[in-house]
Amino acid sequence: MTAFRCLALGACALTAATLVPLAASAQDMPPDQGPGMPEMLPRHAPAGTALTLSGTGTVHAAPDQLTATLFAEASAASAAAAQAHVNTLANTAIEAGKAGNFTTVTENYSADHNDGGKAPAWTARQTIRLTGADGAALLTLVGQLQAKGLALSGLDWSLSPDLRESLMRQAEAAALTDVRQRADAAAKVLGLKVASIRSISLSDRGMPRPMPMMMMARAVSAAVAPEAPAEQQDVSASASATFVLMP
Repeated sequence: MTAFRCLALGACALTAATLVPLAASAQDMPPDQGPGMPEMLPRHAPAGTALTLSGTGTVHAAPDQLTATLFAEASAASAAAAQAHVNTLANTAIEAGKAGNFTTVTENYSADHNDGGKAPAWTARQTIRLTGADGAALLTLVGQLQAKGLALSGLDWSLSPDLRESLMRQAEAAALTDVRQRADAAAKVLGLKVASIRSISLSDRGMPRPMPMMMMARAVSAAVAPEAPAEQQDVSASASATFVLMP
């Protein structure tokens, strides 16, 4: 009798343990929809179709500043004599640049001994860069400095920081317009509409490099200004965006 009761109690306990998770899972189930009840929405409604595209924008403009790179060079039997001559020429360029309201930068000063025992024994050299917005005035000054003994090694047109910043804003606006037009066109083909923009990013496609000008060799004694025609430069930006398309 006792064994029978234990078996019966064990069976009841097993039945109760089996029904607990079923009852718990039944609580997670949504109630049955009766007649006339509104249709229940799923827990995660569709969020639309994500579409990621990129676009570009480019604007063109003439550079607004010119940089002339000159150098003073002299050779002498001693390093001091060569350097003294170079210093005189460099100071002439520096003072002339300041007088013309040009930005003046000096760099690459050197004094080297000439190997091989050939006279003169030392050569000194100094580089000077003059930059300004008035290209015609700078070219005239360069011609005058050449006549005084300085040599011209390069002429470079470039965009000033203010102009480049303005052009970059225009390029970014063009890139955004491009990517939005692409999104509208893609949505139309798919039979959808752009509902929102999930994310967007802008990037600079690199600063235009200075444009070096070809120069004609001229006699140092002739105070003739070199020629450096300015050519248009491009400023570009790119945009990437993720759009949400809906019916």
